[in-house]
Amino acid sequence: MDYQLYTLPSGLHVVYKPHAGEVTYAGFAIGVGTRHESSRHHGLAHLTEHMLFKGTSLRNSLQIIRRMEEVGAELNAFTEKESTYVYCIFPKAHFNRATNLLFDIVQHSRFPEEELTKEKTVVIDEIDSYRDNPSELIFDEFENILFRHHPLGHNILGTEASVSRITGQIGRNFLRRHYRPDNMIFFLAGEADLSDWPLNPAEKVSIRNTDGTPLHTLREGFLPRTIRRHKDTYQHHILMGGPAYSLHDDRRIPLSLLNNILGGPGMNSRLNLSLREEHGYVYNVESNYTPYSDTGVFNIYLGCAPRYAEAAMELVRKELRYLIEHPLSPIELESAKRQFKGQLIVSADNKESTFLSLGKSMLLYGKYDPLSDIFHRIDAITSDRLREIAAEVLNPDSMLTLIYC
Repeated sequence: MDYQLYTLPSGLHVVYKPHAGEVTYAGFAIGVGTRHESSRHHGLAHLTEHMLFKGTSLRNSLQIIRRMEEVGAELNAFTEKESTYVYCIFPKAHFNRATNLLFDIVQHSRFPEEELTKEKTVVIDEIDSYRDNPSELIFDEFENILFRHHPLGHNILGTEASVSRITGQIGRNFLRRHYRPDNMIFFLAGEADLSDWPLNPAEKVSIRNTDGTPLHTLREGFLPRTIRRHKDTYQHHILMGGPAYSLHDDRRIPLSLLNNILGGPGMNSRLNLSLREEHGYVYNVESNYTPYSDTGVFNIYLGCAPRYAEAAMELVRKELRYLIEHPLSPIELESAKRQFKGQLIVSADNKESTFLSLGKSMLLYGKYDPLSDIFHRIDAITSDRLREIAAEVLNPDSMLTLIYC
């Protein structure tokens, strides 16, 4: 294990991954996201993330901004459907400055009304910008249909109406309910002096926010269909897919490998070679696998001229059927594993990405697996295993298809 695990007297878990260098990374991983919002206040988790920087009992918004910017540091945050992250990247000499600020904004944010009014306007403008982008909008509508209007399917930004309803008191109640020591992890990477921190060694992390509505029967109630939405766009935007495996399913890594083969980031993915390189039907085609705590989503996105839409979708179906009906040869399987592992190695060389992976992994799994463990699981994948998963997840006759046309 190349990280250290502690708890503070408050019960907050602290995870520290030491490595030499002039830059240190520190942040909070919080077990709250879109799925934990009420039906009237969609967008509250994201707006709360924004409001963390708008004033605490010790600092106003300008003081928060200047505190780290003045020493060349970066202060950032983002919201996902089941979690929120607030972090800072800073010269290691400013460890105390950075950690004091992070604890302040996470524990003492006030949701000042005058700042909230301005920030709601900013977020509504962000929503309008997002609505002008069909290649993003289609993903959220797809999940909303797939999850049958469950909170997990909702847009992270919310709507103009739901954001407008949020008050400072609603925000403060949300903070008290979810930004608790037992629902957060403080994670560090780099060089840090923790000698003055009242830390107790810990053996494991167990973080789970039980406020989110469970979603266990998605596949049983799923109905394949095609839905067309008229949009004033030059291209057709098409999303095909359905339910997939959760974060805790042992088929998650095999499906990730299968996704990489089919439509991953490599230009040699089967969908890219067929739809773009061979036939020239699309500029962009990709497949995506997104696991959540109790379910998952697999989908294939493509954008093309209207005259190519039907032919392009048929090529997608052809590639899916081929993966179901034909096992990968030993050479193909070995090549796919080598590419997947190489991509993970390259990604791990990005220190910010590795730092965030530490926080996400500890929050979602309670552990951080070294690459060697992940590689061992990849090496154990067989062609028969991939065919079984393809038959369950990639059957084109069992998919939801959403078309913006």
